[in-house]
Amino acid sequence: MATPVPQRLLATLEKLDKATFETFQWNLMEETLEGFNPMSIANLEDASRHKTVSKMVQAYKKEGAMKITQKILENMGMIDLADKLKTDVEKDQAATPQSSQDQSAVMETKQYGAQFVDDNMDKLVQRITMVMPIADGLYQKKMIHDEDYSEITAAQTSMSKMRKLYVALKPGGAEAKSAFYKILLDQHPLLVKELAGLGPAEG
Repeated sequence: MATPVPQRLLATLEKLDKATFETFQWNLMEETLEGFNPMSIANLEDASRHKTVSKMVQAYKKEGAMKITQKILENMGMIDLADKLKTDVEKDQAATPQSSQDQSAVMETKQYGAQFVDDNMDKLVQRITMVMPIADGLYQKKMIHDEDYSEITAAQTSMSKMRKLYVALKPGGAEAKSAFYKILLDQHPLLVKELAGLGPAEG
């Protein structure tokens, strides 16, 4: 079975020691490759390898994230690792039918959405004030149960509603969190971009 590009990138970054990984992140904040905007310091500050991959994929898409990773590794003199990443990804693409690639892309989107919801829980609880439209959307998609929906409705503050909403999402796992992420993209696109480090603060 072919390995998705983000997992290939993560496996590559896991081969770097702490100092080398920090150098890699520093390169992401520089003009490394024409057409690729540098990431901000705030975007990568204290970011783990997993989160760094997520940020790259969101900012540059899968193909772009692979290209900039290869370029940075080459600039750092890690030619063998850059070549291995390119070869592994090309083998995966050759071995994977297009329909399976499409399905894999959907799964990666679901995984990314769920990870985003987990990573930004505290900020989302604090920042989102219009909770009921989100709860309504999740309830209509049958992602939260009647009892949980009632508890969210009864909560007195937006932060309480959001905390109860997070509790309600747990039984549905990644699928429910991904549905939450898609609703956030629709209702609060600027906030999502801000938290992902891709846009200005939502006013």
